Amino acid sequence: MSGFSGMQAWLLQRFSAIYIVLFAIILTMILWGGEELSYPTWVALFAQPWLQVMSSLFVVALLFHAWIGLRDVILDYIKPVGIKMLVMSAIVFMLLASGFWLLRALLLVEVIS
Repeated sequence: MSGFSGMQAWLLQRFSAIYIVLFAIILTMILWGGEELSYPTWVALFAQPWLQVMSSLFVVALLFHAWIGLRDVILDYIKPVGIKMLVMSAIVFMLLASGFWLLRALLLVEVIS
């Protein structure tokens, strides 16, 4: 139904959780250890390719993590197949739209001169 089941889904959710936590810790250390936070410094920080890659991976990990969790809840608690498919389709659409919006916001950063 979703491409991931059983142990694969469990492992993917655990690995994505580890990456999400590590990224949050690294980003927190960068933001607390640097200069004063302003829009130009924020833009300059996220214009760096390594942070764009890490942020993009964060978005993908977050989307997979959310999808697996929501999918499991839907499969466990919604019994009619038609409603289950409708809800799962709506969630996939919402997650994909959110993911594209986040990636667009991260990757189209313009450095202010």
